[in-house]
Formats: sequence, C-alpha cells, structure tokens
Amino acid sequence: MSEETQPLTKEEWRERIQREGKEETIKQEMIRLGFWTDKPLTPEEMASVEADDQAEAALKSELNKLRSESRKWSDTDQLIKKARQKRIEESKQRRAERKKARAIERKQQEERWAEYRQNHLVHLGNGVSGGLEQSTTNQERLKQLDLPLIETPQQLASEMGITLGRLKWLTYHRDLATLSHYYPFTIPKKNGGIREISAPKKELRAAQAWVKQSLLDQLSTHPAAYGFVQGRNTVDHAKQHLNQAIVVKMDLADFFPTITFYRVRGLFASFGYSQQMSTVFALLCTEPPRKRVRFDGTYYYVAMGERQLPQGASTSPAITNLICQRLDQRLSGLAEKENFIYSRYADDLTFSTSDQQDRRVGALLQTVRQIIHFEGFQPNEAKTRILRKSRRQRVTGIVVNEKANLSRQDQRRFRAILHNVGKNGFDIENRDHHDDFLAYLQGYISYAHMVRPDLAETWQNQLDRAIAAHLKD
Repeated sequence: MSEETQPLTKEEWRERIQREGKEETIKQEMIRLGFWTDKPLTPEEMASVEADDQAEAALKSELNKLRSESRKWSDTDQLIKKARQKRIEESKQRRAERKKARAIERKQQEERWAEYRQNHLVHLGNGVSGGLEQSTTNQERLKQLDLPLIETPQQLASEMGITLGRLKWLTYHRDLATLSHYYPFTIPKKNGGIREISAPKKELRAAQAWVKQSLLDQLSTHPAAYGFVQGRNTVDHAKQHLNQAIVVKMDLADFFPTITFYRVRGLFASFGYSQQMSTVFALLCTEPPRKRVRFDGTYYYVAMGERQLPQGASTSPAITNLICQRLDQRLSGLAEKENFIYSRYADDLTFSTSDQQDRRVGALLQTVRQIIHFEGFQPNEAKTRILRKSRRQRVTGIVVNEKANLSRQDQRRFRAILHNVGKNGFDIENRDHHDDFLAYLQGYISYAHMVRPDLAETWQNQLDRAIAAHLKD
C-alpha cells in the first residue's frame, strides 16, 4: 500500500481539518473518491440539479406544514374536549331551535283547531256524534223533494237566525245535565193514567218551528194518515169507516218513545242531507226522558233512556207521519187486498169492512201484527178492538155506525152541563176547575159542529142564553 493511499490517522485528520477546514476537506475527499468533480455542469445536469432543488424545496415546504399541523395537535385531549364541547353547544342550539319551532307549530295548530271548533261541529255528545265528519249532501235528492239545500251547520244557524254557538248549545247531548230545554208536565188520559208532555223552551221551540215549516211541512204524507195533517181532523178520519159491518181498532204501543234518535237521523238522511246535518236535525227533534234529581244542593236532569220524539215538540207529529209512510203503504196494500179500508190517526190504526166474515178479520190481524213488528213498532194488544154493527162503533171519539155522531153519553153529559150552567151560573158548575170554563164550553161546541152541526147550533143558542143570564157585565 503506497503512502498516498495509506489511511490517515486520527491525528492526521484533525490536523488536515484544522489546516484546510472541514468543508474543504470533505470536498477534496469526495473529489478523490469520485463523488464530486470540479468540472462545470452541463445544461442537462444543471436542469437536473434545479429540479432536485425544487423538489427539495417542495418537500421542505410540506415538511414545514406537517410540523405546523403537528404543533396544533400537540395537546390532543384538549382539542378533543374542545371539539366535544363545540358539538354539545351546537346540539343544544339545534334542540332549542327545534323546540321553539315545535312550540310555534303547536300554538298554530291549537289556534287552527280552536278556529275549526268555532266554525264546525266536531262533537255533540257521547253516542250521537258518529258521522259528524261526513258532510256529503245528495243535492239532487233535496232538489227532487223541493227541500232547502243546507250543507253546513253554519248555514243552518244562519237560516234560523242564531249563532253556531247557540245551535251547539241546543243540540249538545248530555246524560247528566244541569239544565233542560223542555218544560215537563202531565195531563190526564181519558181512560185513566197520565200523559207526560215535554214542551220545548223558547229558543228550542223556535228552532223546531223552523225545521217543521222549512222541511217537514214541505213533504207529503201517505193518504191513509189523518192525524196532524193540515186540512184533516178526527171527524175526517172517522168518516172513512161509516156504516161498516166490522170496525177493527188497533193501537201502537209507546208510539213516540219508539221513534228514537237513530230513526229520526235516518229519516233526514233519506231526504238527502249529509250524516252531519241529519245528526243536527235529529238532535233538535229528540230528547231523552229525564228525571230531575237534587245532589249536593244542585238540581240535575238525568237521562232515563234513549233520545226519542218528545210529546210537545211541534216537529214530533210530522216526523211520525213521515216515518210511518212505509207502514201506511204496506197496511193500505194489505187492506185493499183483503177488501178492508185502512186509516191511521197518530198511533190509532183503524180497519173496516162491509164483509161480516170473522175468519177474514183474524187473518188480517195476524198479518198486520207482522207488518207492525217489521216496521219497528209494537201493537198495544190491550187496545185491540173488533166492533161489529150490533154494538157502538167508535173511531177517534166519533160514533160511525150509520153516520158521524157523538155518543149518547157525551150528548147527555154536555146537555146537563149547559142546563146547569143556565140555571146556576158558570162559577158553580165549573166542577173540573177549568182555567177558562167558557172557552172550554165554546170549544166543545165547535168540535160538535164538525160532527153534528144541528146539535151544535142548539147548544150554541143554549150557551148564549146562559151568557146573557149570568155574564151580563
């Protein structure tokens, strides 16, 4: 190994570095070893060097960015805590915003619902409110029957001249109420017992009058119906059965109570009114029987049964005639087939025939009972009568054996009253304590005039003489 290639000792390296300098020593060694050259670089080498410099600069820049990011994430736990806190705050803010939005929406819904309730009927009591949401009207059917087109409760209230709130008040059903829309009272029946009457109070009476005049009176009844029909009376009914061999009388038990709210609602629906309006009409025209009780110092009116037609409402008679149309039609057809005459006055059914064969009466009654049951009624068997020519035949209080007449008992009774009045005066002879005794006497004479004009004229003269004798002042 030559001296030039002999490796330098440690001391020799130290002396050389001190003499030439560290960088120069390194440079000379790189040249000697072939890692470096003093020759000028070619353009290609210069471009390569510049590219390397640029790449190095880019790497340094990227490294600086990474170092900067690294310094940001030096405290990881703190940054995570801050991030979590930020998310919590944002979540709270979103929840608050949603809560506020829901509160606003809820308030708007409540306002819309209150407005809807103010202008619509959404509930009219338990058991009667079904169908209030059904507002489809059969306009063609109403037009065919020439009935007013009432499609909404607001429209009905307007037609009646009341507010929707008052209409709700008149129709709302309660099993337990602190007030009643009716004045209850009783009147004696001719055959004993009492008849319960429910007279509607002023507002309900006016509403029922509108229903009667605007709706019910526009509809025709069956020709066999004589009760509560304009232009017809008990005498007209009785005259249908004059001078007949057999007169059969039947009675419908609990006539008005049998016609319940649901049947009345179905009747109005058959006219073409919506379920909603049919419900309102039915509530205006029905009422449950109530008992007045006192509890804890307050009076309550407790419903004792289903809503039904009240005796005393102006709408009840017309509704019975309309509901009984199919009954009248079927019984008229049966009577015609069996050679009978049929008519009905309220709950009194009358059949008559000139044929004296009893077996035909039995067959007729059997079929009549079946029809009555099918139509939702019950016959009052205790009042079924078969009257033959040999005995007094009386129809709605009129004797019909040969001609329309008052019974001899009634004639004798009234003659005796007029005689005693002429003799003793009105006050003494008012034994039944009539509020207006003179009006009672005059009313009976007017009734007699329809049956026996000759008797009525005689009685009127007798009453005029009594008036002249005892009521001169």
